[in-house]
Amino acid sequence: MNYSNPTKTVGQIYDYVKRAFGDESGVQLTNDDIVRWINDAQNEIAEAAGVIPSVATISITAGTYTYSLAGVTPLINDVASLSLNGRRIGNINIAQAEESISLADPEFTETGAPQFWYTWAGDITLWPKPDKDYTMTIRYFAKPTDVTTTVTDVLSVPDDCFTDVVNYVLMRAYEMDENPEMMAAKQAEFANSIAERGQSEMLGQTMTYEKGTVYELI
Repeated sequence: MNYSNPTKTVGQIYDYVKRAFGDESGVQLTNDDIVRWINDAQNEIAEAAGVIPSVATISITAGTYTYSLAGVTPLINDVASLSLNGRRIGNINIAQAEESISLADPEFTETGAPQFWYTWAGDITLWPKPDKDYTMTIRYFAKPTDVTTTVTDVLSVPDDCFTDVVNYVLMRAYEMDENPEMMAAKQAEFANSIAERGQSEMLGQTMTYEKGTVYELI
């Protein structure tokens, strides 16, 4: 995956799609339709393949263990890794966290260098409570930013996803045009491409923590 800054624009999607669909004057396909489908395509690609890597930092205060991710921009789709002052710490799911903490630290009073983190409802919780101030670095895959009908708006997904976006938009256009054969063809192209992309990303994300890690707290 090429992670260079995206350069493809909404105007380029207009030109390609309208020419391929045979509606360069925009009689059937409105710009509003195309932009809505572009945004749907970007979201599906980002969900399936994590194509928008980003980094955010949050200041951690001693004694405060829960932090909202709502203010992180661009918005988070999936966290790949988290570190405190450069030290990576592991992820644990909330069921494991609650069970382990209820046995080892039921009052949640223990302090020290956090050993793991878990998420719920858009918040990150660290255990044990931080014993000092830290800088939290979050490496993550972001949600795409919606484009508008402005022709110069730049897509959020990388340039090598351009064909995927075009195929998705054409799929929806042929669906609207009641052309099931062409719709199915574009749907298959889109689905196959993002499946391959998702598999490639999964294999490449060696820094991502396994969800089932178990931490012994006693």
